[in-house]
Amino acid sequence: MFTPRRTLASLLIVGALGFAACGGDSDSEKLQQDAQELQEQGQQLQEDAQKAAQEVQDGTKSAEEAANEIQQGAEDLQENATDAASDAIENVQDDANVPDEAQEALDQVQQDLENVNP
Repeated sequence: MFTPRRTLASLLIVGALGFAACGGDSDSEKLQQDAQELQEQGQQLQEDAQKAAQEVQDGTKSAEEAANEIQQGAEDLQENATDAASDAIENVQDDANVPDEAQEALDQVQQDLENVNP
């Protein structure tokens, strides 16, 4: 379900959100809220996976059905996380006080996100 590309995307997203949330304004609060929502969505996905595994074990759901449901949930989470990271990067890039080195790193993360999640 989770591939190296998704793992890379997750790491990039966490880094981008962490870097972008360093401010003290409403953008920072929005990023913190987005991060909280992503965490809750991840928890829900984990609970859904456990429930699906139990349903497969009980014979009330096929393994294929369970896998498809969890895959869809994982894709939704990845899309939401990518969107949040892109928003965070754009907010930081709009800040004129971003050092050149950090700007280059943000540009690279943005490009990597676009490549991982076309």
